[in-house]
Amino acid sequence: MIKRNTWVLLVLFAVLVGFALFQKYKPPTEKPDENATPTETIAPVEFLFPAEEGVVISILIESKEGEVISVERGDEGWRVTRPVEASADQGPVEAAASQSTALSILDRLDIDPAAAGLESPTYTITVGFTSGKVFTAEIGDETPIGSGYYARKDGGDVLVITKDGLDALLNLLWYSPALATNTPPPSETPTPTSTPSESTTPEATTTPTP
Repeated sequence: MIKRNTWVLLVLFAVLVGFALFQKYKPPTEKPDENATPTETIAPVEFLFPAEEGVVISILIESKEGEVISVERGDEGWRVTRPVEASADQGPVEAAASQSTALSILDRLDIDPAAAGLESPTYTITVGFTSGKVFTAEIGDETPIGSGYYARKDGGDVLVITKDGLDALLNLLWYSPALATNTPPPSETPTPTSTPSESTTPEATTTPTP
């Protein structure tokens, strides 16, 4: 008959064997890679005119020199309202509306607006949305490296916005989308030139010699 102490030793031996097998075959614990590059958190892109406000229904662009273009979306599409009332070429205006909500903000700066050309802005852009909100942005000088423009929205911070995107929107001002509505005047009918009549050479008069 096996003594009690022997049973205890056998149980302990079995436990040790099981623990040894567990240590041998357990899945390896992954260690963090010390050379791995930490994942960077990418900040969301911010836009000058937020598309979250709905569909663009009006765009007004004014330059410091007095140039202006204003378009509004109606039931029959876009129309030019300034500097003249006219039908609009739908393609360029719709492209400008899409571009207005794609003007990304590259940076926010703590500088004097006058140093960025915003005390007397080169352009002023006003965009209206179906939400009823209207946003106005002033555009100043180009940045020193020429990759963007200084801007300020609704009197807020000085921003840097993408140059290519703004240039695409300013095409609406530089190349008016107004369609011609007036019939051009008829060409003037040239006045017929009268053909001078053949001149009659007077006959020579012979004076009789006395």
